[in-house]
Amino acid sequence: MENCMKKLYILLLAAITCGLAQAQDNAFYFADVYIMAGQTVNVDFCVKNAAADLTCIEAEIQLPEGLVADTDEAGNPIVSLYRNRLAEHEVIANVLDNGNLKLLVSSLEGKQMRGEEGPILSFQVHAEEDAPVGECMLQTVGESLLVDTAADAYYSAGVEGHVFIEYDPTGLKDLKESKNLDGTIYNLAGQRLAKPQKGINIVGGKKKLTK
Repeated sequence: MENCMKKLYILLLAAITCGLAQAQDNAFYFADVYIMAGQTVNVDFCVKNAAADLTCIEAEIQLPEGLVADTDEAGNPIVSLYRNRLAEHEVIANVLDNGNLKLLVSSLEGKQMRGEEGPILSFQVHAEEDAPVGECMLQTVGESLLVDTAADAYYSAGVEGHVFIEYDPTGLKDLKESKNLDGTIYNLAGQRLAKPQKGINIVGGKKKLTK
């Protein structure tokens, strides 16, 4: 594992020395996340890479207050690659001392990432019981790298993603004040609804009967 990590970081260093370029066709983004306090969800980390065949990516992700990266029994972050885009790639993930999630995805054989727009990996996060309700942000730290087959490196800086932490409408958790609760609709199972269904719904924190 140590030799593998050294090879991967050497690959990144070589790419950086070739010069950085910023391109709108090579950029990271996050899918929106909806989670209730006390629950666990997967966050999709996405990339648009239509302009270059990418072989390696690197990013550091800062999680908002109340959201933590889940780890396995060995203490490693729980990360899954979308194999339809990264069929022969490997991921190295670590939780840093400051709580940030560090991700490095590469192929030692130089295999290319499938060129399209969409998720490349997902990582598992948990909302703590006292997580503040409302909208908060995921964000990358510094310049995230995308390296292509020619060892040219593109960077994607200041990437943000929306996280919506919601209360438990079943009454198992304390209702916290938030302007984002106004008009939000749930069923009794705690599922968010686009519009009221027949029966009892919870609208803005209150039970209402829809006939």
